[in-house]
Amino acid sequence: MILLAGVVSYSLWHFASWSSVAILCAFGATVYTQILQLGRAYRVEHYRRSLRQIGHLIVGGVPAGILVGVFYFALEPVRTTSLPGLLGWAAVTAIALIFGRLVIVRFGMRLVRSHEVLRRHVVLVGDVERARAFAQRCAEDDDEGLFVFLGIFDNKPCVPDAADTASIPVLGGLPDLLPFCQSHQVDVVTIVESWENPLNITAIAEQLHRVAADVLVELDPDGFNLRFARVTSIAGERVLQVQQRPLKGSLGLMKALQDYSVAIIGLILVSPILLISAIAIKLDSPGPIFFRQPRVGLNNKVFTVYKLRTMTVDPTDDGSLGTTEFNPRITGVGNLLRRLSIDELPQLLNVLQGDMSVVGPRPHVPNMQVGDDIRYEAIREYVSRYRMKPGITGWAQINGMRGGINTVEKAERGVKLDLFYIENWSIWFDIRIMLLTITKGMAGRDVF
Repeated sequence: MILLAGVVSYSLWHFASWSSVAILCAFGATVYTQILQLGRAYRVEHYRRSLRQIGHLIVGGVPAGILVGVFYFALEPVRTTSLPGLLGWAAVTAIALIFGRLVIVRFGMRLVRSHEVLRRHVVLVGDVERARAFAQRCAEDDDEGLFVFLGIFDNKPCVPDAADTASIPVLGGLPDLLPFCQSHQVDVVTIVESWENPLNITAIAEQLHRVAADVLVELDPDGFNLRFARVTSIAGERVLQVQQRPLKGSLGLMKALQDYSVAIIGLILVSPILLISAIAIKLDSPGPIFFRQPRVGLNNKVFTVYKLRTMTVDPTDDGSLGTTEFNPRITGVGNLLRRLSIDELPQLLNVLQGDMSVVGPRPHVPNMQVGDDIRYEAIREYVSRYRMKPGITGWAQINGMRGGINTVEKAERGVKLDLFYIENWSIWFDIRIMLLTITKGMAGRDVF
């Protein structure tokens, strides 16, 4: 579509030589497709959502268009350049890409689905109960209906049961699998066995070498969490990496530049608000303007967080129990500051000190309690949040995790949202969170 748009634009405006247009088209198409490839935008599940496709076009098209424009003015003599022609070319390209995605690709996806081109036929090998539970979880997440479970082959010797009326029947033992694959289309074989005996899984996998299908092994989330796992190497030796450091190398530099830039600009913009708030706090109740409290940050390091004081002073309160909405210690001015999230603004100083980021998991006090348990003990994955600097705002905050977190269920949801952010971090994701914080996350009924 990019090349077609180049041909049409050249025939309409002649804003450059045909060779320059061909080179710029090829360059723009390469940059555009590589950006989308890096963002995994060509995965089939994205084509169901028009808004997501438009977002991909913007993310890939804007930088590609800017680079093409720069090279256009660099390659062409000044007297032959045409800004209207270049803008017209950009408009035609955008229309062509939108038409391709929302019309041609959508029609193609209908054909793909109607002919079941992407459908995969799966058999399960191993423990029968685990296999049916695994299939049930897959069915709940498979919105496209891409996976069809043909049956289960029990690792223990057995014979098919004609009276078995389950949705996924037991088709026999492991020796029956190869004859079944010879007479049926099998795309995926999934081993569903307990990780308590990994040698048993290895033995099953070795018997499946003769089957022309993808062989997968179910991971046991309760026994072996492979959230960040991938195969890598160290000094030439193959190893399984079960956790990776976020924001390595240039990514960490980009995140730091973003944090310091936003913090400096933010402090300049909100300084009048902070000054007025400080005066109001002093006039409203006795005590300091700033509230200081220890919080847990990167690598479990404890630091001091800064906030505007919104409650009367209580030296015995260590913060482990959190704050309720109608706490009698909240002052009149403090209630307004909390409702508008103005009390959080001094944390920009924590960003400049390097203890926090603008966007990240929310920092909590040491030994924060949920119900009767310390949060670390109540939620197993809670400490995984400390692999990244805590943030003033975050993915959890704009998804309703504001106010008190006084139940294990709510705390677990917050941890899942924080881990999703850590796993999917990008500059664009941070910008989205900051914009959503300004438009919907700073006030509301859940903010207190």
